[in-house]
Amino acid sequence: ADLAAGPGDPTERGGFVGLIQRRRSKPLIAAVEGLAIGGGLELILCCDLVVASREAIFRLPEVKRGLVPNFGGVFRICRMLPPNVVRELLLLGDDLTAERAERLGFVNAICEPGAALAEAPVLAQRIVANAPVAVREVLALVNEEVSGDETASWERNDAAFARVLATDDLREGISAFFEHRPPLWSGR
Repeated sequence: ADLAAGPGDPTERGGFVGLIQRRRSKPLIAAVEGLAIGGGLELILCCDLVVASREAIFRLPEVKRGLVPNFGGVFRICRMLPPNVVRELLLLGDDLTAERAERLGFVNAICEPGAALAEAPVLAQRIVANAPVAVREVLALVNEEVSGDETASWERNDAAFARVLATDDLREGISAFFEHRPPLWSGR
């Protein structure tokens, strides 16, 4: 999503960017090189496995702009990382390195810079070597246990986002970002 232009229109099957609320029967593997910031990290949270370059950085900086993650990041990251790490990412907007993400169980495999896109299919080949029906059923069971019904989570997320959209802090955070200056928060 572009901070100035917004995320665009949601798709019928997948919500924003075609993936955020999409139900899938096939595993999805994220290949991460460089920065996965805001919506980029939220897209990774839609995936089943993660391959990351040693130089990959994960960040949810929305609070630094007067926003909240709006693509499910707040409730999905709670399922992937320990609570205090989640609070650190969401309240500080700081970086999570690939090495730390792997230690915490968020990244499945780390590779050398430039190799993530080549390494992700290696995991995919290992998956497709297994029985397709069993893979599909296991994925459905795991995702139901991990995600369950997200209806209430999306309702809370949308309500929080609507409250934030009405604030002076949002306008200040975005202005400060584009003007390359620290924001002057009013708390309104």
